[in-house]
Amino acid sequence: MVWASLLLRSVAPERGWGHERVIGWLLFGEILLFLSGALLGHPFLGAAAASALLYGVFAYQRPLLGWALIWFAFPFSIEMRIPGGNAIYVPTEPMIMLWLAAGALRLPLRGPLRAPPSRFHAPLIALAAVALASAALSPFPLLGLKAWFVAVAYAGFGFAFPFLHLGNNDRASRWIPWVVGAAAGWGLYGTARVLLAGVSVQHAYGAARPFFPEHGTYSAYLSMLLPLSLLSTLEGEGRARLLYALATILIGFGIALSFTRAAWVSLILILPLAVGVWAVRRRSLKPLAWAGGLAAVVLIAVAGIGAEGRIVRHASSVVESENASNLERVNRWMAAVEMAKDRPWLGMGYGTYPAAYPNYRRKVILTEEVYFHMGAHSEPLRVLSETGIAGVLVSGWLIFVAVGLGISAYARAARPRTGMLALAALSG
Repeated sequence: MVWASLLLRSVAPERGWGHERVIGWLLFGEILLFLSGALLGHPFLGAAAASALLYGVFAYQRPLLGWALIWFAFPFSIEMRIPGGNAIYVPTEPMIMLWLAAGALRLPLRGPLRAPPSRFHAPLIALAAVALASAALSPFPLLGLKAWFVAVAYAGFGFAFPFLHLGNNDRASRWIPWVVGAAAGWGLYGTARVLLAGVSVQHAYGAARPFFPEHGTYSAYLSMLLPLSLLSTLEGEGRARLLYALATILIGFGIALSFTRAAWVSLILILPLAVGVWAVRRRSLKPLAWAGGLAAVVLIAVAGIGAEGRIVRHASSVVESENASNLERVNRWMAAVEMAKDRPWLGMGYGTYPAAYPNYRRKVILTEEVYFHMGAHSEPLRVLSETGIAGVLVSGWLIFVAVGLGISAYARAARPRTGMLALAALSG
């Protein structure tokens, strides 16, 4: 309550009632919601409703900080299954919905809404239309429509910065230390857990628990932020460069000990290219030297704890036919192909692959993961199986335009920091 009172003092309306009256009524509402949950035998539900009210008010008055809170809450999100086969990530997805609702309420205060012109809009709208059609015609329409609405919310969350005039290059630059620092903290946390539990694939699977649900999500989060940390190191000077270098090492070490093969492959493909492009822009070999030095530090640290052999063995297991994870991937891929054969143009419905999988899995391959609720383990095949040929074509268009916009933003950047942000976003 003390925290809530201090927070609400910063979000009380600028006009109308006084701060004290607003805070009093909101705290009264918080208490009623919590007590209602307790009396109904669901104290957690009451606490969740009270937290939602508090966050909704905060998002209305401080949209930029509300946006940031969603970003920092992501590692704490867990998947909660709800009746009917649906699932929701809590608290991230409810926070996004509240933030968008608060933004909608603020629109009358901002005047007419004008979308900045962009080549990105047409393919994004086309993809939304194809996904909606696939969901509506799906054998699992409720699951598909729920997935579609959540995807629209995520897209709206990202697009809100230019639409609501919340962001610009200077504001974005101020967030870099916080974002990179958070990634470094999670890299350190996961590394410490693996080192304490034992450096192995089994222990790495839950490296960041009880936060990230499994190592794939954890390593993807770190991998998407590693280019920003690395390029900030190359662009920084003095103490800032050293701090970013330390963050890059911690993030890299976290990815290495996550034992996620897809993350390792993505870094091998993307980082040399990104550093090379940055070196050409700066007309200097120093970026290559810095990047090579940081990579060497991570490799030496991995060797120092005796993990290099296990990492090499795990990397080579990608071609082992008896590996249970590989076998289950083949299972999922074959099921996706069969779904596409049954419904070639619009697929089984956006977001419905896990629900459709039991009807399409091959019985000749049995693993301990065969009954797990998970996706296709391949984004191209997931898109094909869920949205059909139409979805694949439109998704390809969207990716082509997105990459082109990233390259264009990087090439036209007048300042090094702006170019660095564009290259980091594209690489991530």
